[in-house]
Amino acid sequence: MFEPMNPLPMTFCQKMLLSLMSFAIPLASGFCQSDLAEVEPTPLMKHEARWLVQALEQAHFSKVSIDKLEPKDFLASFLKKLDKQKLYFTQDDVDRFNNAYSPTLVTFFKQGNLFPGFEVYNDYKKRSVKRLDWAISWVSGSEVKFDSNETYNTDRETANWASSDDELDKQWKNLVAFELLNETLSQIDANASENLDSPEIKKAIEVAADRISSRYKRWKKNIIEFEAIDVQELYLTTLTQMFDPHTTFMNIKEKEKFDQQMNNEFVGIGAVLRDEDGFCTIKELLPGGPAEGSRELEPEDIILKVAQAEGEFVDVVDMKLAKIVDLIKGPKDTLVRLEIKPIQDPSNTKVVRIVRDKIKLTANLASGSLHEVDGKDGNRLIGAIELPSFYGSSGNGPKATDDVEELINDLKKQGAEGIILDLRRNGGGYLSEAVNLAGLFISRGPVVQVKSTDGKIRKKFDFNPKLAWDGPLIILASRYSASASEIVAGALQNHKRAIIVGDETTHGKGTVQSLIPMNLPLHVAGAAKKRSAAKITIQKYYLPSGGSTQIEGVRSDISMDSINMHLPIGESDLDNALEWDQIPAVNFRRPKEEFVYDSDNVDKLRELSQSRQKTLSEFLYLKENISWFRKKRETKTLSLNLPTRISQKKSDEEVSKGLRDTFKSLAEKAFPLRKAKLKVVKDQTLKSLQARGEEAAAEASKDKLEKPKELDIRLHESVRIMVDWLDMLEGEQVSQKKPS
Repeated sequence: MFEPMNPLPMTFCQKMLLSLMSFAIPLASGFCQSDLAEVEPTPLMKHEARWLVQALEQAHFSKVSIDKLEPKDFLASFLKKLDKQKLYFTQDDVDRFNNAYSPTLVTFFKQGNLFPGFEVYNDYKKRSVKRLDWAISWVSGSEVKFDSNETYNTDRETANWASSDDELDKQWKNLVAFELLNETLSQIDANASENLDSPEIKKAIEVAADRISSRYKRWKKNIIEFEAIDVQELYLTTLTQMFDPHTTFMNIKEKEKFDQQMNNEFVGIGAVLRDEDGFCTIKELLPGGPAEGSRELEPEDIILKVAQAEGEFVDVVDMKLAKIVDLIKGPKDTLVRLEIKPIQDPSNTKVVRIVRDKIKLTANLASGSLHEVDGKDGNRLIGAIELPSFYGSSGNGPKATDDVEELINDLKKQGAEGIILDLRRNGGGYLSEAVNLAGLFISRGPVVQVKSTDGKIRKKFDFNPKLAWDGPLIILASRYSASASEIVAGALQNHKRAIIVGDETTHGKGTVQSLIPMNLPLHVAGAAKKRSAAKITIQKYYLPSGGSTQIEGVRSDISMDSINMHLPIGESDLDNALEWDQIPAVNFRRPKEEFVYDSDNVDKLRELSQSRQKTLSEFLYLKENISWFRKKRETKTLSLNLPTRISQKKSDEEVSKGLRDTFKSLAEKAFPLRKAKLKVVKDQTLKSLQARGEEAAAEASKDKLEKPKELDIRLHESVRIMVDWLDMLEGEQVSQKKPS
């Protein structure tokens, strides 16, 4: 919830692996001291750190002084962020850091002294470059045969720190072996020969070695290019997350990204980029954006150079993707030139001139669909609205509540009898939008209670008697539904206005964060420019019933089996999460005319759904898929013997193919649907079609009845539940009309 205030897996050979175990890892011949240039904090960072400490002590909900910070716990968390797999530091290193920094760490933070964080990072950087130089040299120069009986344990995160550098050497050799073997497996068919001397296997190992070497080189480059501002954010966010997992420090760049996400718009060319082996490749052109409108760019085109206006070109090959994005973005109505290697003609290059413009991220806006389903007495029309976040803007930008209301009106015009609000992928957003959106479904009443640091409780009500939808409502939720999603789901459940369907519980985030911009005196260098910020937990929220959603989440009225419940993705899985508690409920009277669900009906709907979940093919598939997933996930030890792994791959592929074929066939059972789109999306789609010169653009942009390409099992069942509910309500109406 946000309330604004102002790895590796790897591979390798065995016999050679065993022969190398006794040797220390040397520096590769390509190693140079320039790679090890140390990063240092700036004077501005000192002011930011001091400001952050004050902000945490004064604004955080827990009101905990930094004097309570446990230095050893902090250092353990920071080292985990740097060396999650425990590949660079030994237990002696950890002890050395603790002895050196623990006595003065709190004092250093109060002074704004970031020296410990930067010293540990520079040590990590030296070790990383050294290890990766060795790995690059060894992978490129070794003849590999995967014929030993060695194994690799993938669960390095829970392991102890290595007792010595010799133990780290062994771990690295196993790690590289594991990576190389996995990449080799990806190059061969599941039915490949298990003969290690076959041309197919030798070629696969050769290709794998090249790819692993390139991967390590990019990895090393990213570490070398890690800037002081990145170290600062990593170190200070480690501090903020000692208070709770959702309190973070944002440097200037991250603050800008955050604003874009919340407002669903930015200024640029309208292209999604990705890094492919050091080449900046266009993944997607955003509809209606300048890049698409130029008609000179296509997905898979490679950007080689970037120039500002008529300035000189900058070579961006092997450049960090974030830096390339910064070069391409810029003020509205300014020119950027791109030197492109076109996918249509890779032998040539061309220069494309694009004027930057404001881009609306319509892919992140609410969207709808109307599903046609057989009911007892003919077809039923069920509307569904997917809301990815509770976005909003202080200006004229899109707002979640307005967009959902627009879609509701569209679905009503098309004859929707029930509505499903899909919040499965909604991780939260603006508190005000959550309150306003809940108000679309209730005539008036409490939505959320908010407790501040001082213990005072504020009740947020919906006072607007206007209802956008007064009929049956289902909220589809998951373990990923968090914060604002849980407010809306829990409040409408409290009001008996919506039935919650989905995973057993939601995420369990019952805290409110406020974005607090850094306050610097004008004499400080950089104070007049864009500022960093802290997103600090300032409040906890509670449902009208008085219960907090913190840790416990919102429990579904009707649940379905889910992989999510077997993953560590809930609030309870996060370090330093705030505890659950409860406050008094809000007394309120519900208007007599307001539609609410009958608890007996919910029990009947649950029984009907559970019966289907025991017998229908889509749920049998779901259970099999979950079982397979859990089996693979719980397997922590893997063989480094290639014939053994090829045999395992054949077996796995048979199971995977069976699951894929089953899932593909299930699509035939999906209910036909008609998409419902926001006006801004329709306009952008039309503009996009016209920009590409397609004929009959207006006709092509119309939404038609269609079969989904894939079956969304949980949405599918939610539609069935809604049909059952409508049938029940109709039966009750008929019964009431009969004379007694």
